[in-house]
Amino acid sequence: MPLQAMEYALLFILGAILGSFYNVVIHRLPRNLSIITPPSHCPHCKKKISWYDNIPLISYLLLRGKCRHCGAPIPIRYPLVEASSGFLAVLCKLKFQEPYTAFVFFVFFSILLVASLIDWDTFLLPDSLTIGGLAFGVISSLFRRDFSVVESLAGALVGGGLFLTLYLYYVKVRKVEGLGFGDVKLMAFIGSVVGIWGVMYAVFLGSIFGLLYALPIIIKNRTLQFAVPFGPFLSLGVFAGVLLDLRKLLF
Repeated sequence: MPLQAMEYALLFILGAILGSFYNVVIHRLPRNLSIITPPSHCPHCKKKISWYDNIPLISYLLLRGKCRHCGAPIPIRYPLVEASSGFLAVLCKLKFQEPYTAFVFFVFFSILLVASLIDWDTFLLPDSLTIGGLAFGVISSLFRRDFSVVESLAGALVGGGLFLTLYLYYVKVRKVEGLGFGDVKLMAFIGSVVGIWGVMYAVFLGSIFGLLYALPIIIKNRTLQFAVPFGPFLSLGVFAGVLLDLRKLLF
């Protein structure tokens, strides 16, 4: 195997292993459970999952998507998150050849992945991810060659400020919570890593993705009275914008 192919294979494996941990975080964090203890166990029969049943992707296939002990189905999301994390590690290396930049964006996309799935399940965006991500974005900008701390702070202020204004408009003027405060902190986090352009990607592309998802529901049910978490679409918007490098395509 060529050296470069081996490097990408190792990156995918490492990403998939981290993805297995992300599954733990996605399940436990919104339930206020420790992400360290107890060890991984089946949520149905509570049996501890042995290491050989916890190998990313492989164990799911060998177990045919079922718990070894009770036969309860293992959600397909688990291997999908593992595979997604693996591909993210490879994509970041391909897109950002400079190792530190690739690392920053892998952490960035990983936090967005975890936060999006938690938001999808619970309509919550934990502060440990959004505020923690904001701190990561600002601190990491001190050591980046492609991005300055001024750009990081400006992006955080614009992203957070824009959504704070929208949040206050809905709460104070329209007397409804049309936008969660977690989205405000999420946008500050996004801006701290990718600046004002990243905020634009998240808002415009995220709105398009959100509309594409909601439109069939609106047509089918003939109502606007339903709730959709915005966090996953904001995350998908900035991911697509960064990956496609829309700034260079537009200018």
